[in-house]
Amino acid sequence: MSHTDTGPTASGKLRALAGLGVHLTVAQPGGTAATDADVRFAPIDCAGDVGEPGGLRWNARSLRRLLSDVRPGIVHIDEEPDTQGAAAMAKAALRLDIPFIVFSWRSLPHKRALLERRRYQHILRDARGVIGGNHLATALLHADAPTLPSTTIPQEGVQLPPAPERTARTPEMPLRIGMIGRLVPERGVDMLFRAISQVFGAWTLEIIGTGPEQEALEVLAQRLGLASRLEWRGGMDRATVDAQWSRFDCVVMPTLATETWVEQFSPMLIRAMAAEVAPIVTEVGALPEIVGDAGVVINNEETLTATLQQFLAEPARHHALGQAARRHVLREYPDAVIAERTLAFWQACLGHKPTSDGER
Repeated sequence: MSHTDTGPTASGKLRALAGLGVHLTVAQPGGTAATDADVRFAPIDCAGDVGEPGGLRWNARSLRRLLSDVRPGIVHIDEEPDTQGAAAMAKAALRLDIPFIVFSWRSLPHKRALLERRRYQHILRDARGVIGGNHLATALLHADAPTLPSTTIPQEGVQLPPAPERTARTPEMPLRIGMIGRLVPERGVDMLFRAISQVFGAWTLEIIGTGPEQEALEVLAQRLGLASRLEWRGGMDRATVDAQWSRFDCVVMPTLATETWVEQFSPMLIRAMAAEVAPIVTEVGALPEIVGDAGVVINNEETLTATLQQFLAEPARHHALGQAARRHVLREYPDAVIAERTLAFWQACLGHKPTSDGER
C-alpha cells in the first residue's frame, strides 16, 4: 500500500522485487488498474490530495475487497502508521489473518492527536514488524514497540548515474563547490557563505535551486565579498542536475535542524556521491547516515572552512573521497539492494509469530 508507487510505471524497487520472484499488488490512491514488470497496480478510491498523504481517506471497503481477492502472504504498508489509510489497511489485514508490516519516515518525536495516537498504538500492537526510512525513524518505532522486529531501509533505491569522466584538479586550479537544494533557512546556505568567506585561495561556488531566501542570500553574498565567485543556476530537473556533477569537486549540504523539521533522506546527495562528488554534510538528521565513512561531517562554520581549505590545498583528498562515495552508494543504495533487504525483512517477519496476550 503506497501513495508513492502510483504506476503504470513501476519503481525500480518494485521491478527488482518482481525480479526476485515476488508477486506484487500495489494498492494506490486512484489511478488506473495496470500491470507493469509483473507488478499489478490496483486503484483504491481515496478522498483528499495525494500531495498531502497524511490527510488521504482510503476507502476501507475497497481495501478489504482487494485483500480478499489477492490473499497476499504479507501486507507492506508504506503509509505513516498514524494515518487513516494505514489503520484501514491494517484492520482489513487483521480480519483476514494476513500479517502486515509498517513503514515510517517520521524522524522527530511527534505529539499526536487522540485519534492519531490510537491508530498508531493499535497498528504497532498488531504489526509483525516495522521499517524506518532512516535510523532516527527506526529508533522512534523501536522505542514504541521494542519487541517488534525492526530494521532501517529507505523507501526507494536510487537509479545511479554513470561515473563521469573527470579531469584531475591540481592545487593551482579553483576548488569547484556545489550546493543543491531549495533556498530556505533550514538549508543553512548563510552558514556556507560565512564559512567559505574565510577560505583562502581560488574557489567557485554554484548554487542549484531557488526559494524564498534567495534575495537575502544575494545581499549576504555581496556584503561578504563573494558575489563574483558565486553562480546562481536556478532550479533544474533531475536529468539536468545529473549532467552537472562533473562540474563539482565537492558538494556541501549545510542543513540545519529545527524543532519540527529534519533531513529525512536525500536522493540528490546520493546521486552526487554516485557521480564521485565528495560530500560535506552537517551532523543533522539522516545526512551522516547517508554518507557513512565516505564523506566529511561538520558541526560548525569553522570545521566547514577547514574542510574546504584542505580540499583546496590537497586535490587528492577530495578525489579519493569522491571515489569512496561512489563505492559506498553502489554498496548501499541501488534498487536491487533495497529490494533484497526488503524481501529479507519480510521473510524474517513471517517467521516472527506474536505470542499470546499481545506480547511479542
